[in-house]
Amino acid sequence: MTSRPLISTLWLTTSLLLTLPTAALAADDAATRKKLVACINKDITAANAEWKLPDADLKKFTDIIDREVMKGPLASKTPEQQMKVIKEIQDASRKELPSLDNKTLDKMIDTLQVKAKHCNSLTTN
Repeated sequence: MTSRPLISTLWLTTSLLLTLPTAALAADDAATRKKLVACINKDITAANAEWKLPDADLKKFTDIIDREVMKGPLASKTPEQQMKVIKEIQDASRKELPSLDNKTLDKMIDTLQVKAKHCNSLTTN
């Protein structure tokens, strides 16, 4: 009879040990994504010296990036998944910044790709 409570206790302990790291990893992931967003926003703001977007448009662009980065877990993405995220940012930018010409948006997206790689290397090491 004493073995049943012991087994129950072991199962409970095991399940807790398996779920607690998940919560901690999720918190770490959110913190890492916030650091990534801050780094990208800083770099994008500096790159705006070339694009000369009004502050309101720059804010919209960084908000779009923030939404996409904060959407899901920060995991290694295949090149196809990375391009999908870039496409979503590009589409949202076209929609939310209709006065922006395609040439400028293309420059912004190219810069974003470079800055995102740079910031990702800083936050994941």
